[in-house]
Amino acid sequence: MSNCKKCLASGMRVHVLSSGFCQECQSELEWKNGEREHRRQLAVKARVDFHKKAEKYVDKKWKEKYGDDDIETVLGYNGN
Repeated sequence: MSNCKKCLASGMRVHVLSSGFCQECQSELEWKNGEREHRRQLAVKARVDFHKKAEKYVDKKWKEKYGDDDIETVLGYNGN
């Protein structure tokens, strides 16, 4: 039987999970990391929203400047 990595309780007294922590220590770690995980998810959402907003802005500016032309037409690509 293995011991918990944090509280060193033996596997005979507590159930040691595959992470190496007992159930009590695992729930404590998850509780402490919850706020950090929430902030991380908000940061990811903000980053995705920023990229979507930037893509819309670039598409709008492209339409204003070049209309419906594609990149090859704009660069003078003649297809030969």
